[in-house]
Amino acid sequence: MNSPAVAGVALKQRLAQVELATWASVGRFVALIVLCIGIGSFSSVFFTERNISLTLTNACVLIILGVGETFTIITCGPDGPDLSVGSIMTITAVVAALMAKAGIFFGFAFGASLLFGAAIGLVNGLLIARGGLPPFIATYGIQWAVFGFAYVILKGYVVYDFGADFRFIGNASLFGFLPMPVVVMAVVVVAGFVLLRKTTLGRKIYAVGANRDAAYMSGIDVSRTILIAFVVSGFLAALAGLVFVARTNAVQADIGAQYLLTAIAVVFMGGGGIGGQGSVVGTVVGALIMTVVQNAMDLYGVPGVWRNAIIGALIIVTVLFELQLKRKIVRRN
Repeated sequence: MNSPAVAGVALKQRLAQVELATWASVGRFVALIVLCIGIGSFSSVFFTERNISLTLTNACVLIILGVGETFTIITCGPDGPDLSVGSIMTITAVVAALMAKAGIFFGFAFGASLLFGAAIGLVNGLLIARGGLPPFIATYGIQWAVFGFAYVILKGYVVYDFGADFRFIGNASLFGFLPMPVVVMAVVVVAGFVLLRKTTLGRKIYAVGANRDAAYMSGIDVSRTILIAFVVSGFLAALAGLVFVARTNAVQADIGAQYLLTAIAVVFMGGGGIGGQGSVVGTVVGALIMTVVQNAMDLYGVPGVWRNAIIGALIIVTVLFELQLKRKIVRRN
């Protein structure tokens, strides 16, 4: 096939991907709006200021974790979820809490925890990029090792009752009405969006995810790109842990376990999962859909035995919609 023909095929595939991403994004936004209207129609509490603020605040930790997962899933595809984010979230929160209890300045405790999270992410990246381990195996092993370390440190105890300065990012408000977790989350979302969409690093991350061999042939340092993606994931997992502990005023050795699979799911719900595809905006919408559904179940008093089934069905339906839309566009092109 001659070069113009090859270029034409590549352009057609790219246009199909752009069309898919556009329609899928519109579909997710519409689904979120319809979902909110439907829930609000049967609940007088849903659209109240207090409930909206509570829902956004509850979504913050999930969104921060999801943004980190977006980087690794775009880079490594469906085999690339960082399975260690829950354990990183836990261990860094434990470290910060114990340092605060020891009387260490909270700013130093936060900084040390964030660096610790980034360091664990770096270990993940080294095992994958330099050691040749599949992302699933590397991060799964780190997950159990770090969770075990957290249990050893706490020995079954719960650490609680921190000072007001430590709890600032979890309970304070900016301008008296904007919860600090929402502010932190917004900064992460904007930074993640700019990094992926407006920088050379972002283009490299998408290129490595789309075709690692082609990226290497183009002069991209594939190993370095993978390392950065997992460092970002580790750093954001640590930040999520700090926000969670500052908000709940307590930490124990399993706080991150409840978020692991959910953080991965919202990335897939947001259009990620195939190498080189995914976006921060899609992840945010996926997380909001998940949180709104959970909020609705709280408002309607849905029994606990049904909640996991509903969330599981939501994930399956969302991802199936994405796949069906992709097949339709591919067939048409």
